[in-house]
Amino acid sequence: MDTTPFTPILVELLTRVPGAYAAALVDAEGECVDYAGKGTPFDTKIAAAELRVLLSQLQDAANVGAVRWLVLRGERRTVVARGLADSYALVTLLRRRAGFTASQRAFDACERELAREAGWPHSLEGWYPIDVKTDRLGRPRLIIGPPSATQPPDSVRVEVLGTVASELGARERGFRVRTERGNELTLVREPGRAWYVDDAPHLALAFSETLEPGSSGRLPQE
Repeated sequence: MDTTPFTPILVELLTRVPGAYAAALVDAEGECVDYAGKGTPFDTKIAAAELRVLLSQLQDAANVGAVRWLVLRGERRTVVARGLADSYALVTLLRRRAGFTASQRAFDACERELAREAGWPHSLEGWYPIDVKTDRLGRPRLIIGPPSATQPPDSVRVEVLGTVASELGARERGFRVRTERGNELTLVREPGRAWYVDDAPHLALAFSETLEPGSSGRLPQE
């Protein structure tokens, strides 16, 4: 299958979900739109198609409405299926020792990017992936913006104002920080060392950029 605009979105999801090795986007009939990862393409496509069918069967049998999540943990692997707009589904395959519940933030960010690319309705609210440089104690000291076509990534120094303890999972760390421009942000580091920020508009302002309505929430590139 040729690379599509969805491919890098799926690849980034795999880097942010510990233990994930393959992911696929499928339509209402279980037809694979795109996939990524180290799994065998045939096995990935079949697993995604079967999970898409199972989501529909659960919806019909239980009369619960649209099924948003399905997580199956077996002896050899874990499978996570997430229902998307227009009856599409995102299916992720995880290794045997991966955690039973994968990162909600990673899936939210992935769904937002898929929706933006596909033209589905989506919200700018929620957590956004970000690159962070830390000090020797693991506290954030720099946030990194995306590179442009001609320049390397920008970085903005942040000052840690305090830690955040509420609404965090096991082994997650949260920090309230202030940028050089005075913007305050909440940063969360998950167990797989993936970082997220809670306020994309303020993050964009930290890099002297503004977000356009309907954008993905990532910092605009030149």
